Amino acid sequence: MDRAVAGIRPPFIDQDPKTSKLFNAEHKPLGFDLQSWLAATGTVSITEKDGKVTLEATFKNLQPNASYSLFENHFDTKPISFTPMDGAGKTNSFTAKADGTGSVTVTLPSMPTHNNAILVIYNSGGQPHGMERGRIGVDAHHQIIPRPE
Repeated sequence: MDRAVAGIRPPFIDQDPKTSKLFNAEHKPLGFDLQSWLAATGTVSITEKDGKVTLEATFKNLQPNASYSLFENHFDTKPISFTPMDGAGKTNSFTAKADGTGSVTVTLPSMPTHNNAILVIYNSGGQPHGMERGRIGVDAHHQIIPRPE
């Protein structure tokens, strides 16, 4: 794992001012503040019909025109592991619109279990990383875990 620049730390949500500018682990500005980061929300719907599992996700308050990817967070593995929601890293990513909204529909390889979660990754490098999440804290950042409806 990449090492963070000395003095760089994740924000303390209850202590840091919401106007605090955010940086990656290499001290490069992300271009927005903590309030903007925390404003992102989303919902996910997962349906199964005729053996096909489909995930539909919608988001708001994302970074405009930014790249995002959906990964499955496997809490049931040791260590915790992550896989692209589509299983192949080809259709699990999307670009937010200029107004910060975004949506994606993904065919899943199987129904997620209650031991796992859907994870939205902000790709600060501007593009997804396929089967990998990217360099966490450098060009990929865990942002939200939307609740399935």
